[in-house]
Amino acid sequence: MCSSDLGTRVRMIGIDTPETKKEGTPVQPFGPEASEYTKKFCEGGTVRLVFDGERQDDYGRLLAHVYVGDRFLSEELIRKGLARVLYRHPYSDAMKDRFRAAENAAKREKRGIWSLPPVKRRGGETPPGPGIDF
Repeated sequence: MCSSDLGTRVRMIGIDTPETKKEGTPVQPFGPEASEYTKKFCEGGTVRLVFDGERQDDYGRLLAHVYVGDRFLSEELIRKGLARVLYRHPYSDAMKDRFRAAENAAKREKRGIWSLPPVKRRGGETPPGPGIDF
């Protein structure tokens, strides 16, 4: 999540980062790193928003892709293993493919959330995925 100097909150389309401030949820592994990376990224210059589908979520936050210069925040978070891809949301297939490639690279290199052992579910099932129960 990026915030502007005007207080506008932007929810990045198609990604989910580990929790750091959700009520009733402990701080999750790599959450503070994702939060700090996002803050520094957004302070690094003029933030440009690119819309791709719905422009606002149910909480009134803008839904957009966030760029500073030619750097793309969501893709960098995914590639560093500080976010996972959400495919179920409505956004372009081209962007989903781009995110998938970045996530596959993070998984191969066991970066960030992909370095954690998988979370076991009730019934003994261990689905593939990061060692965080998002």
